[in-house]
Amino acid sequence: MTRYQKFGLSFILALSLHLIILAAFGLNITHEPELIKQKPLPEIIKASILDDSKIQQEANRLKVKEQNKRIAQTKKQQQLEKNRKKEQKLLANIKRKRQQEQEKSRILAENRKKQAKEQQQKLAELKQQKVLEAAHLAKIKQQKAIEFARLEKLKQNKILEKKRQDDLKKAEDKKRKLAQQAKKKQQQALLEKQQRDAAEKLAQIKRQTLAAQAQIAQNKKTTISVTAAIQQKVNSKWIRPLSSSKGLACTVRVKLLPSGDVMDVQVIKGSGDSAFDNSAENAVRKASPLPVPKSRALFSKNFRSFTFNFNPK
Repeated sequence: MTRYQKFGLSFILALSLHLIILAAFGLNITHEPELIKQKPLPEIIKASILDDSKIQQEANRLKVKEQNKRIAQTKKQQQLEKNRKKEQKLLANIKRKRQQEQEKSRILAENRKKQAKEQQQKLAELKQQKVLEAAHLAKIKQQKAIEFARLEKLKQNKILEKKRQDDLKKAEDKKRKLAQQAKKKQQQALLEKQQRDAAEKLAQIKRQTLAAQAQIAQNKKTTISVTAAIQQKVNSKWIRPLSSSKGLACTVRVKLLPSGDVMDVQVIKGSGDSAFDNSAENAVRKASPLPVPKSRALFSKNFRSFTFNFNPK
């Protein structure tokens, strides 16, 4: 007896048992497994050599084949479902387009009906407008006739009025000549009076001009004097910063009260040295109250808000 004949029966029985178990698991993979009462297996002839790896490979191959079959069925069902949804979507689009076409047809019909109604209304309005225009033209013709009669009457009245005016003019001319003669004498007397008044007014203007010029000169002199006094007082209160060099200058804007008290001071054009500029502002504040002119008008004009060049020697 050969080795195959000796162990062939054992191999076939073992392989058949594995195939039956795998088939049972494969058929019931989507359902609850049922309890199977297995009959006692026939006693297998003990073999000294059994290739389990080949049995396991065959079992794995059958299991993979079954899984591939189920996956193919699932894909097929998914594709059928996808095709069904696609057909439903296509039918829905066709239905929607048909409804849209029906809606367009309905709207076109309503528009045609509306346009026909509007056309009829326009024709009626045009007819009524022609009737109104005819009545308006008749009224204008009547008004023209009335206006012509009125103009004829005015023409006659003008002729009568011209004759009356001519008569009045003759009387007025005579009266005017007498009045002109009297007026001429009166104008001569008035002219002489105006000449005298003009001469007096010219003299008064000359006096006022001289007085104004004198006041301007006095104001200028006072402004110069007060400005010099302000600069002198500010210079006397100034303390040169240790870091500042000689020859610096800045432009300062000052706002004063009528009493000469400083309301505000600000350097509007700096020297380039912030310490020097700050010392200038401090000097102005320390010099408060500053000298101011007695004239309130001159103060308001020149010293309520003014600028001066701070250039201490």
